[in-house]
Amino acid sequence: MNQLLDRLLDQSMLTAVIIPLLCYYIYAKFIQNSHQVEYKRYELHSKDGIQSKWNSLDDVLRLNYHKDRNFIYQVEQPHKDIVVIPAKYVDELKNLPESKVNFLEDINERFLGEYNKMLAPGGLEDLTLTHAIKNDLTPKLGIIMQEMQEEISYAFEGTVGKCKDWTPVSPQAAVMRIIALVSGRIFVGPELNRNDIYLSNLVGFAVRTWMVTTSMRRYPKWLRPLAQYWNPEVGKVEEAIATMGNLLKPLIIGRGEMIGSHNDMLAWSMATCPQEHREDLRWQSMYQLQIGTASIHVTSTTVTHLWFDLAARPDYMRILRQEIEQLMATGGVLDKTSIPRLRKLDSFMKESMRINPFSVTGFSRKVMQDLTLSDGTILPKGITITTPVSQISMDPDIYPNPEIFDGLRFYKLREQPGNETRHQFVATNKDCLNWGHGPRACPGRFFANNEIKLIMAHLILNYDIKLPDGEMRPRNVWTEGAIVPDGTRQVLFRSRELRE
Repeated sequence: MNQLLDRLLDQSMLTAVIIPLLCYYIYAKFIQNSHQVEYKRYELHSKDGIQSKWNSLDDVLRLNYHKDRNFIYQVEQPHKDIVVIPAKYVDELKNLPESKVNFLEDINERFLGEYNKMLAPGGLEDLTLTHAIKNDLTPKLGIIMQEMQEEISYAFEGTVGKCKDWTPVSPQAAVMRIIALVSGRIFVGPELNRNDIYLSNLVGFAVRTWMVTTSMRRYPKWLRPLAQYWNPEVGKVEEAIATMGNLLKPLIIGRGEMIGSHNDMLAWSMATCPQEHREDLRWQSMYQLQIGTASIHVTSTTVTHLWFDLAARPDYMRILRQEIEQLMATGGVLDKTSIPRLRKLDSFMKESMRINPFSVTGFSRKVMQDLTLSDGTILPKGITITTPVSQISMDPDIYPNPEIFDGLRFYKLREQPGNETRHQFVATNKDCLNWGHGPRACPGRFFANNEIKLIMAHLILNYDIKLPDGEMRPRNVWTEGAIVPDGTRQVLFRSRELRE
């Protein structure tokens, strides 16, 4: 009797697992993909031993942008095909509700957010982070700038240090630690931000999430809900969340009702999150790790590009240093009101980002329902749309002589009457989509703007920088559409105070 019961239970358990997986397979295979796009398709990967003629996504973007920038086509990508649309549609699409075109659905689908825990702890609808950035971080930039400058000085001492003679420094490693220290000061406060376990966990989380993404992509969609339980990379992400929880626990308990006396993201998240999550270690840990993933690596990449660009063009050091010194001579400090007056530095930063965008594509959205645009173009439900950012930034009709790095390009544009507040580093429009555009434009770009300017100002005032003799500006590395600086290359630093 017991053996018969065990068999029945085994069969019931098997049925409970197999039937849902079979239903999901049928849905994913035949129903979910029923909306087909009738656009020309480009394959990037070898199939059946035949090498694709296209080496990269950027090759395809360049070909079609030069032939006809209004051409719509689709390109094979690891997670799904993407549909490349002209930038002319951006202004029409940017204000559509999430029920029509959805930014987070694209992120979730592209990086498998339900498995790598990269999305907010409350899921796609959780906007706690966005609210904290817009309603707390950005309005309080003036208050936290002194703390940021203190942390920048500390971070430079521990990474670049005193350089009596020309000293080689790895920008990627140095910048990553500087950004982690400065950002961590604003994320969790001085009690924790210099803790080495905290720093390595914060910086390493993005790598762990990417390992989950790449490993889970090997499984068909219908098997992923089950495969996550035997995937060791998912376990490492869970370990990172638990480690962060152990680090945050004394802070969360110690703050209690004194949350309002702290100006950091932990305090703001505790104050604005649902009451049941205020002291929820897992929730707060995921929140902190999400902040790090969203900000530290993007900002570090931007600053590393800037170090390479400045080292390759030392003539700009005198121009930028003079601007900063003149500003400090009149006010004495760099603060929220004086930072916007660094127009030449702002221009140099924007030009560096134009040449070295975060990604070859941008303004990506998943289409949630069939859309008919104003000119009759139809975007079917289920597709992912994007724009060719790398080609827009090199368009001679938008940027004359785009192949030439002109660090004062945008400064000169702002000198023209009526342009005083335009062409800024944080500005977004259909021709400048590095930060996105519309309501979903990166809310943290104002914090990043101040952080980057303070770091660059510290470098320019305290050091000289150049490339090793005989070397050119290092070529960028391209990976799955992302554009990152070469982490193996070095620049040379020399302290000004020791020389003078």
